[in-house]
Amino acid sequence: MFGSEAVSGVKDFFKFIYRCSEDLPDVIFYDNNCQLQAHLSSEKGKDTFFEGVILPVDVFHFKSKHSTAHEFCQKHCNPAMWPELADEDGNWIFNSSIAEQVNAWLGGYLSIVRDMLAHRYDFFLDEMIKRRNETIVDQLYSSGNVPYIIPTHY
Repeated sequence: MFGSEAVSGVKDFFKFIYRCSEDLPDVIFYDNNCQLQAHLSSEKGKDTFFEGVILPVDVFHFKSKHSTAHEFCQKHCNPAMWPELADEDGNWIFNSSIAEQVNAWLGGYLSIVRDMLAHRYDFFLDEMIKRRNETIVDQLYSSGNVPYIIPTHY
């Protein structure tokens, strides 16, 4: 998020993207869901927008960045609390660390984009992301998976 990643801004961002709560995904992984959930619970009765949405911390952050002594996080954000996030063998259904992996991939272009003006930077990364997505979709088809695109209008 440009300029700020305050939890209130994250909450507002989701409300802007998903105009009504029925459109929210069932699960939202976020590395700071502990703070987001604490923020939402401090507003009890005022805001019910996120009721029914699972808000775990992504697996990587939970294992390596969140203290086992952080009671709120352990009680409300541990991804292992939701059995529906894993298959019957205990493997995670979602790659909750994909944002971190994409950031690492984007970091490979840092030397190219470092001195670009904003419009060139946006264009370059937009094109690179489109090409990467095409490659990933091709790999998914080749491996027998069935990726699909959700239409932007219903």
